[in-house]
Amino acid sequence: MSAEANLTTALSEIDRARDIVEFSTVVVARDKQLRKADQLVFLQKAAVEFQSRFLPSFEDSIRAERSWGYATTCNAVSRKAGGQPGRDACEKIASRVSQIDHALMAKIGIRALSIFAASFGRHSRSSECHYGAIRIARLCREESRSLQELNNLSLAALINGFSKWPEEADCRQAAVAIAGEVIRRANRHHQLSDFTQQGLVSLVNGFSKWPEEVTSRQAAAALALEIVRRPGRLRAFAQQGLAILVNGFSKWPDERPYGQVTVAIAGEVLGRAARFREFSEQDLANLVNGFSKWPDDAVSGQATVAIASELLRRATQLPHYTQQGLANLVNGFCKWPEDAVCRKATVAIAGEVLRRAAQLRDLTQQGLANLVNGFSKWPEELAVRRAAVALAREVLRRATQLDDFSQQGLANLVNGFSNWPEELPCAQVTVMLAGEVLRRTERGTGLSDFSAQDLRGIVIGFNRWPRESAARQATIAVINEVLGRGIRLFDFTKPDSENLLDGFSKWPQDAARHEAIAEIIRQLKLTQTGAAQLRTEEK
Repeated sequence: MSAEANLTTALSEIDRARDIVEFSTVVVARDKQLRKADQLVFLQKAAVEFQSRFLPSFEDSIRAERSWGYATTCNAVSRKAGGQPGRDACEKIASRVSQIDHALMAKIGIRALSIFAASFGRHSRSSECHYGAIRIARLCREESRSLQELNNLSLAALINGFSKWPEEADCRQAAVAIAGEVIRRANRHHQLSDFTQQGLVSLVNGFSKWPEEVTSRQAAAALALEIVRRPGRLRAFAQQGLAILVNGFSKWPDERPYGQVTVAIAGEVLGRAARFREFSEQDLANLVNGFSKWPDDAVSGQATVAIASELLRRATQLPHYTQQGLANLVNGFCKWPEDAVCRKATVAIAGEVLRRAAQLRDLTQQGLANLVNGFSKWPEELAVRRAAVALAREVLRRATQLDDFSQQGLANLVNGFSNWPEELPCAQVTVMLAGEVLRRTERGTGLSDFSAQDLRGIVIGFNRWPRESAARQATIAVINEVLGRGIRLFDFTKPDSENLLDGFSKWPQDAARHEAIAEIIRQLKLTQTGAAQLRTEEK
């Protein structure tokens, strides 16, 4: 049968379907059989028919225990191929789900609800899908025992649907309930041996959206141990699966199980070096970003260098990377600043960033800060310098959005741009960032939410601009916070101390006599003297 005849037959079958059971059966079967171009036509036609013929009787069908057909149809048409008609159908059924009472929700069944959650998550910007997911999350939270009915893939569908709204309290609490169910199963005699590769990957990806939740971390650890425990371990995982695992486990870099499995994945990635062309651009970016959380591990470093070589080999494909992907690559490569291949790959990315100068507004605040931080490890490279100047201009354009930068992001910008003091845009953006730091000192919490590492980076960065009044004022504000916590918490290295003292020596005399500056100079000198005495005693 020709492709055209296949499409005609498929369209005829959905027209003849008498009820939602027949309709959904045809949609699911034909979705897998049709070629891509015909699939678009078929699914969009199915979405329109679904809305007009079956959606009006949704609640009645639930009472008749026919909700499964609605879930599987929604799952099919909500994908990219379903286009706008598919999105419309998904939003309308999500709206209906959000308004259903508890008794009727329970009648839908947890398996069908897991499919709805995954479908709604594909359109996370839709308010209807948002509220539909919240309604499902509340049921999972309130009726957590029902999660025992689900297999690992259905649990994964739920958590990945909820993960599109990580700040939503109901989604967070539902994720904790799902994590608890995974932990319960991990304590069985056969542990998680019945979990598929896809289930393991999807669950890790979902839990990583709530890294601060203890239960999420424990569930992810159980999944990591299952991966390490299996014979053959990682050979069965697809390239994308490996990348998702590394990116997910990287949210807990200080936990041993995640380090063990990441090193194992790095070894597997090295073993697939001859097949790197099978890794997508996003896969490579996720791997580098994940491996960078373990920069002291030799295997992670070797895998990263191998990926950098692959990136250079396919440098013509850099335009295919997303802005976030480029930022992840640079943020990863910069953890190995002495490696020549990582340097060359970063220079190539800098050229691509410069080429996209007009599209830098699409970068997230974190992506922007990560690029600046990464490029700052190779400040002498001309392409890197030019890209940094373009990024400085983008930060200047976002003058009214500085509050959106995290503490770490702000520190990365200050410290990063200080590597190009002769570039006017870098000087201008430093003055602007100094104003933002001063503004934050006036909050009730002051700078207490900045980590010691962030404050250390800000002091070092601003002190490279001794002639800028705003930078000096911000430096004084940060040093007051440093002195309040105790200088020993900040681990200033010998080069750090020397650079800071050199910077302070260039301040105007009246500014250098400020009480906070005089005290930090005294303490830095004491620290240096103590370190020198310790070295003498060791000899």
